[in-house]
Amino acid sequence: MMQLRFSAGAEGWEKRLCEGMSAQIKVLGLKSMDPKRQIAHFVDITTTGDDGTEAVKGWLEASGDVHGTDLTELGKGRIMGVIMTSGCRVCGSLIDSNLASLVSSAATESDCTMSYKLYLNSEGVPKLLNKLSSGGVGYKVTEISQVAEDRGLTTRQLDVLKSAIEQGLYDYPRRITQEELAVKLGIKSSTLNEILRRAEKKILGTFLGEADGQKRAAGTAGFQ
Repeated sequence: MMQLRFSAGAEGWEKRLCEGMSAQIKVLGLKSMDPKRQIAHFVDITTTGDDGTEAVKGWLEASGDVHGTDLTELGKGRIMGVIMTSGCRVCGSLIDSNLASLVSSAATESDCTMSYKLYLNSEGVPKLLNKLSSGGVGYKVTEISQVAEDRGLTTRQLDVLKSAIEQGLYDYPRRITQEELAVKLGIKSSTLNEILRRAEKKILGTFLGEADGQKRAAGTAGFQ
């Protein structure tokens, strides 16, 4: 399992919001809405001013690549929801490469570039970079590193976890039961449970390990 970090210039609605409203955009997930070839962006948007949902929608509607929104204002200057678009070149490359489910984070920087962090197998790194290059995307790779084997998910675990998320197993309320998902995947419910538990254990182990490391670093810094 490899970790890839790269940056690329924001395009379309992302660029418009970043430059026009000084908004910081975090893309929490992507989903292809075939056959329309549209892409759903699950976003967390923060603006520096008093701009509310309607102001953000106004800027989005002025972008020709936005086809619909479902946004909720969470507080002063913060909005979350879904933006339906015809996609940017990076998003299209991720979707076409079948790698979008592995996006760990994507967010705008102060200069309105988008910074991406992905986890993918070793074959996926050149596949994605070639896709970006052939699509005319100017990008800068900032990190390619090996993820510790005991913390990385297997391809099987990633595929099953992706299906569980997309089908709504982790939604509240759930849109599908574990038994129903097992039928869709063509496996036993007990097998599905084992795969998910192993994947969740690895994810939690990584998260808790990183949190513990940050805590220790903060404690050490306090004594300097």
